[in-house]
Amino acid sequence: MRRKLLKILPLISVLLFCFAMPQKAKAEVEVKYDIQNNQVTSKVNPDGSLTIKRRIDYEFQSTANGVFYRQNLEPNQKIKHVKITTKANDAPTLNSTDFTLRKSEHGYEMIVPHVVREKHEHFTVTYAYQITNAITNYRDIAELNFMIIGNGWDTRLKKVKASVIFPGPVKDLKAWAHGPLDGKLEVDPQDGKIIMTADNLGGHTGIEVHTIFPLSVTPKNKNVKNVNHKQAVLKQEKKLAAQSNAKQKKNLMISLVLVLVSVVTGILSIFKGFTTQKIGYKPKKISELSHDYEIPDANPVIAQVLDTAKVPDSKAFTAYLMELAIHKKIKIEDYKSKLKTTYYRISLIDENVAHESTLMWMLFNEIGDGTSFTTKELKKARGKKLGRSFDDWADDQFYSADKDQYMPEELLLKKKRSNRIILGLRIASLVAAGLAVLFTRKYIWPIIIVAGLLFVIGTIGMYRDKNQINLYSKKGALEVDKVRSFKKMLKDIGRFNMKEVGDLILWEDILPYAVSFGLAKKVMKELKIEFNQDELNNSDLFFYGFLANSGKNSFAENFNTCFKNGIAAGSSSVSSGSFGSGSSGGFGGGSGGGAF
Repeated sequence: MRRKLLKILPLISVLLFCFAMPQKAKAEVEVKYDIQNNQVTSKVNPDGSLTIKRRIDYEFQSTANGVFYRQNLEPNQKIKHVKITTKANDAPTLNSTDFTLRKSEHGYEMIVPHVVREKHEHFTVTYAYQITNAITNYRDIAELNFMIIGNGWDTRLKKVKASVIFPGPVKDLKAWAHGPLDGKLEVDPQDGKIIMTADNLGGHTGIEVHTIFPLSVTPKNKNVKNVNHKQAVLKQEKKLAAQSNAKQKKNLMISLVLVLVSVVTGILSIFKGFTTQKIGYKPKKISELSHDYEIPDANPVIAQVLDTAKVPDSKAFTAYLMELAIHKKIKIEDYKSKLKTTYYRISLIDENVAHESTLMWMLFNEIGDGTSFTTKELKKARGKKLGRSFDDWADDQFYSADKDQYMPEELLLKKKRSNRIILGLRIASLVAAGLAVLFTRKYIWPIIIVAGLLFVIGTIGMYRDKNQINLYSKKGALEVDKVRSFKKMLKDIGRFNMKEVGDLILWEDILPYAVSFGLAKKVMKELKIEFNQDELNNSDLFFYGFLANSGKNSFAENFNTCFKNGIAAGSSSVSSGSFGSGSSGGFGGGSGGGAF
């Protein structure tokens, strides 16, 4: 009994782990949302308290169970008279009765339950409450130093507006704001208002308001310090303003240097694109080509390379094997597995074939038994080594002498080098422009316009450079025309009598090209229609299994599928004022909210 228990313990452990995993994943699901608007109004009361009205507009990008706001305070401060209203999408505004007000280590948390089940749901929460002892009365002035927009958010705030409202006009009202350098501050002593606005505010940036005003505004304030404080405030803010101005100047200089780099690299990329000399020969457009029934001089693998200007793929290798079979160097036979699935055996006739490349050696000697291999064995032979061997074979074909006579390596290198230079300069230009915007948002639109113009003109230059450097020699351009005319003929197969092209012996030579071009299925289907069964039975195509089976069971489809599965693991061929920076030490730092 004990032994049986020990045997099933691992199974029980695995099952428990599987059941536990979804619960853990569920608990750690991140709630995604945007803050569209964050508006705060703080009314100054005669007793030195603030009456806060904080409206937050959420747009959810995931499901959620509610929202919260955390108001951090000083030890001598409290929250009173909390009222919360909510509005979901276009529904009417409701008074929240099930919110939770919870005392935390640094202040209070207001938690509002609300179930969100659909993306893009809008939910607006308005928190109304009073903060006691928000203002300090000194001998000579009253002071409010308050992080009015908290810096404890985990997302950016798209639109922010914060206001401090006094009971009436305030003579000698002075105010400073600390936060993003591109924020705006408006001080209106006549109406007794301080208004701060910012766009796309970082969640950990926040906005702090620091203001001093006459003691007559808060005559009932009991939060009193019996010292003079005005000069200390002015000195502190002067120092912070100097630091902020120095930072702005530094950022502006960095931004100007980056703009210069962006313009210079952008102009260089344009100059390079528009001054590239024409080299190489350009093939005709496909629309200008007629059908060509003559087999190209280039073999099926090189024909694919010339057509695509890329290294050959698995279809080209399948065509390569078919060429070997046609030339009696290997033998291809179909057979059925126990489950009646069609597979193919590829056997050596000419033993030298196995030594042609690392890939061929691996297929016959590591996957096969030394003399043959099957597509069933190939399908199971997943591994990086096979994929790398195929890449080596493809590279050998791409850089072979057969290809070079049509597509010289010199032209390839020139085109690649020119393209890399232009692309590198354009990327440098865009990156420099992007960094310039980060350092100063003041000139964001001029920077974007200049960068945009450089990008558009640079794109035209890059396109011109691409057309100026052609990859083909004179002989190569003519051969590409032949290859594409031949491919065009195969694509249009079925619109003409195939027997006019030639008998089955000729089609045996044509079929590998169809495989390389990805047109094998279409061609084999038409061959079965155009030629009678006796003609097909007497052709080598039937014995190779090229026509005996169709669809996914044909050799072209079967081998290509099994081979792609095998090489996938290792082959790369498979696809009116302004804000200052810093802080003057106001209460409320770390305040913020979120969703859960």
